[in-house]
Amino acid sequence: MSDEVNPYTPPEAKPGEARAKKKKKKEPAPAPAPAPATTSIAEALERLNEHIDDRSKVERDRKEVGSRLRIATMVLVFFGGTAVLGMLAGILRGAPMRGEGFVLSLAFTSIFAVLGGALLAVDLSIAPRSRVVGADVMLKSFLRAMAVGREGYAWSCLSPTARSQTVRQPSLGEFPVGPGDFSLATPTGVKDYASTFLRVGHGYIRNTKVKRASIVREDGDVAVVEIHAALQAWSQWANVIAALGVVVIRPWGALLFPVLYLALQKRHEITFRKTLLRGKNGLWYVYAGDLFENQASS
Repeated sequence: MSDEVNPYTPPEAKPGEARAKKKKKKEPAPAPAPAPATTSIAEALERLNEHIDDRSKVERDRKEVGSRLRIATMVLVFFGGTAVLGMLAGILRGAPMRGEGFVLSLAFTSIFAVLGGALLAVDLSIAPRSRVVGADVMLKSFLRAMAVGREGYAWSCLSPTARSQTVRQPSLGEFPVGPGDFSLATPTGVKDYASTFLRVGHGYIRNTKVKRASIVREDGDVAVVEIHAALQAWSQWANVIAALGVVVIRPWGALLFPVLYLALQKRHEITFRKTLLRGKNGLWYVYAGDLFENQASS
């Protein structure tokens, strides 16, 4: 019986031969998980188009945008123009072009004219929200609106996804930034968020200039735009001192403003990218409420 061969016993390898190795079947590689960003953007686009289909929501957006020229702009342009015409009329009538009265009149006329002209230029540089423009033009208008206090316009540029978010002030190194967490559900939240680093607020007067806006890529209804902007800030108390100087020491006090401006201003330049979504109405909307979309604001 010992010489019988068991038919279920695997054959032994002969001397000098390697035992045959059993090949394992390769398991199919798992399917890659869908990219979260792509899924989120698809959902955001769907929510955006649902928002556009709701007439009441679109009407609210239109009301929040307001007129192209702000009331403050029209008032300053009116008083600036009236002051300039009054001064020209006085000069034509032979009024003396010297003395403190003339200097003060010239100073206030110049202030009204410059401020009115500056606000008029800013308002006209912001593209009308109802006009279909490129993603880069829309994003520049969005940032300008945030910087100059047109929070209604800026809020209308946010997608429903962005409006449902809560954002925190960014970190900009030594550049003065105010603290806080802000819900973007209303234009007031956009205003409070912008006041931490883009516009006046928290003890500082700020100025924001968008130097460059370029489309990095555009794929269907999704675009990525790169922004390069320059931020400036200086303390509000410097302006109070300059104003008091004008009142107390008359024309020479006006020299305090440029001196304090140059000595105390803080600057910072930032480059970041924003994702934009195009709705079925052809208009672009900001995808994420966080201005830097969790990027390092450098």
